[in-house]
Amino acid sequence: MSPTNTPPLQPDWQRTSRVPGGHPISIPKAMTMPYGGGTEMEDPQATILIVEDDPRLSEMLMTILEGEGYTTCRALTGAEAMRCAIATRPDIILLDIMLPDISGFEVLQTLRTTPKTMHVPVIILTASQDINDKLHAFHAYVNDYLTKPFNASELLVRVRAHLHHARATLLSPLTMLPGGMLVEYAITHRLENGKPWALLYLDLDHFKALNDAYGFVRGNEMILMLTEVIIDTVAELGQMDDFIGHVGGEDFVILTVPERAEILCQSIIARFRDSTRHFYRAEDIARGTFQARGRDNEVHLFPLVTISIAVLLSTQPVGGHSLETLAQRAADLKTRSKAIVGNSYVIDGHQPVYVDHSLTPDGRNDAHEPTR
Repeated sequence: MSPTNTPPLQPDWQRTSRVPGGHPISIPKAMTMPYGGGTEMEDPQATILIVEDDPRLSEMLMTILEGEGYTTCRALTGAEAMRCAIATRPDIILLDIMLPDISGFEVLQTLRTTPKTMHVPVIILTASQDINDKLHAFHAYVNDYLTKPFNASELLVRVRAHLHHARATLLSPLTMLPGGMLVEYAITHRLENGKPWALLYLDLDHFKALNDAYGFVRGNEMILMLTEVIIDTVAELGQMDDFIGHVGGEDFVILTVPERAEILCQSIIARFRDSTRHFYRAEDIARGTFQARGRDNEVHLFPLVTISIAVLLSTQPVGGHSLETLAQRAADLKTRSKAIVGNSYVIDGHQPVYVDHSLTPDGRNDAHEPTR
């Protein structure tokens, strides 16, 4: 059996294999990619969704990708691909055109119009070498197009390049969540599809003071902890197609349905509160405050960092539903919530502010359930 025509990138890439009844591919033993000054770039853990109706070929793709440290999941049909894409939040998708139920082009179109998946790089991997199929794919905003038989080393290089591009241009470099225009599109999409929605706008209180007192590395660690809290909470208590975005800094948004809004707020607040203890010095925890310089350049005592959440509902059309009015309304509600000491959330159209009075991570000051 002869290797594919594309020369290997490293001399130890000597093995080739063939999917039974399928196409020859070459399998690299190892792969390192130079990045900047000849150093090696290690990918953060990435999940790759393989949409391929040939079980043997999908198994071979899993072997290649998992051998490079990627996590994989696979779908044999277009409908299964959409369910997997929404449920698993893949970092990149390998998509065949010819599927047993719907075409790969239909899957691609749905991916590109769904806020949760619109930013995910898609590489078509198909036996079709028809130029019209290729043109169709790029008109539908596919990221890349490879034909079978394919070279494994080329596939891996393209996967890594598209992962790097997406992370550098579309996602928050810290949290790897969608940001910028992707957040705006997700909100606009919810406004236009006619279904009930809830928008949660999350912000941290006294976060700048924490950065000043403990350094930006500690601040980044807290942002990552909050990201994990949000993702885990939405996965456990939210809807499968709920959207999470990182607006920037310590600001996040969640798009969900109205009936899940309060339970998400309460769980996020509880998990955030219980996860913050190790961020502070023992004396700051005991005191319930920490020292930092204020805007006047004088040293002040600041409360420990808490979270404020503004909740907007489709059932409260205050000022109309446009992106601009929602953003302003969310900012107003967030200001109202941030004026309260402690972790809190406020719901549009509700007069009470819901407050967790736990002022310290260890539950001092008679911590109890949120009150209205």
